[in-house]
Amino acid sequence: MEKSKIDRINALARKAKSIGLTERETAERDALRKEYLTDMRASFRQQLDNTYVQTADGAKIPYAEYAKLSKKASPAGEAGRETD
Repeated sequence: MEKSKIDRINALARKAKSIGLTERETAERDALRKEYLTDMRASFRQQLDNTYVQTADGAKIPYAEYAKLSKKASPAGEAGRETD
């Protein structure tokens, strides 16, 4: 997302806190926020796609594969529980 759009989001946020926004400005802010979130999610997904996990045996596997294996290894509701 361009810096100018982020600056506009921030300007609208400041205005909303101080004097409030018109209906048109609220719609503009919502559209810009939606675009920003879409871009951030895509960026995060790309980062995860390029992340690898090194296992105890030294193998490097893509994070998506590791996450699937982790879900299969721990039964639902058991994750994070400590044993006695």
